[in-house]
Amino acid sequence: MNNYILCVRNKVSGEDNFGSGLGSASYLEVSDGAIVPRPSDKVGGVREWLDKIVKQAIPPETAPGNELDIIFFVHGYNTDSEEALKRQRLVEKELRNRGFQCIVIGFDWPTAGSAALYAYDRFEAQNAASLLVKGGIIPFANYTRKDCPINIHVMAHSMGGFIVREAFRAVDKGRNSDLANDWRIGQVVLFAADLSSDCFALNDTEMVPVFNHCGRLTNYFSGHDEALAVSNVKNIDISSRVGRVGMPIDTPAHEKAVDVDSGPRYAAIPEAERKESLEKVVDGMVSHSWYLNDPIWYDDLAYTLKGQIDRNSIPNRTRVGSNDFVLGVLQNSEKIPR
Repeated sequence: MNNYILCVRNKVSGEDNFGSGLGSASYLEVSDGAIVPRPSDKVGGVREWLDKIVKQAIPPETAPGNELDIIFFVHGYNTDSEEALKRQRLVEKELRNRGFQCIVIGFDWPTAGSAALYAYDRFEAQNAASLLVKGGIIPFANYTRKDCPINIHVMAHSMGGFIVREAFRAVDKGRNSDLANDWRIGQVVLFAADLSSDCFALNDTEMVPVFNHCGRLTNYFSGHDEALAVSNVKNIDISSRVGRVGMPIDTPAHEKAVDVDSGPRYAAIPEAERKESLEKVVDGMVSHSWYLNDPIWYDDLAYTLKGQIDRNSIPNRTRVGSNDFVLGVLQNSEKIPR
């Protein structure tokens, strides 16, 4: 099956390649055998792109309730287009293998392709953020809201979480006259998110727009995440990252928030096994990207996105607080108080 991408990288002059700077929105359909998205994969405008996606999500004679869900996948920093596509395909394959029929749409924003250029990626992420909603989610909602029951979700890795927050904030500030600001999505999923933990305190103004426009937000975090420890040094905001420490435990949480501590699951995987298995699938720091090759995490993710089971009843997750869970089943003696 072909893959769909909303790419906001600039085009390299005289070449069929995308660069590392911000450009206008390109709506791509990438063939199944292609390795790298290219400008020549552009299908035209957003309307034609949406037509193609919806035809796959709702094939002829589809019974009500059998439509495919749409997931916008936002990659993290230091991720080139080839790696972003690889991860997008992997997530779609693993979710489909678990019975969650979906189409994963990539949001490919410009990164410099070097961990040392964190500040550059952060700057580009800020500038690209609003295009996620204005160029993708809102056009899709406009296209489908009257006669199309397709569910729309967003999941984001690493700095992609920052993009999601800033995108929702920017659009709320500007408002969209066509939607009267009443657009909604289903699930927001963050994993290894490069966002301040403090902004998840109840009624924090930075996160209010996200909670206002989603049905639920699930945050997967791990205290073993080395990349987020590095970003604390490089980031102007030096507060602890929500992808490393979780949401604040000393303040009430939003009723839509779910915090899933994935650190114990990471620690349970033998070091040699986690490194070898991940490197066969994706590139990146193991402690930051291991989720993408963990079957237990994918099981939990599929249940989360389906939304058919209450958050307290999802298998392979242990409740340790009102909105706090641990990924994996723990014995009573191992439960972690929060």
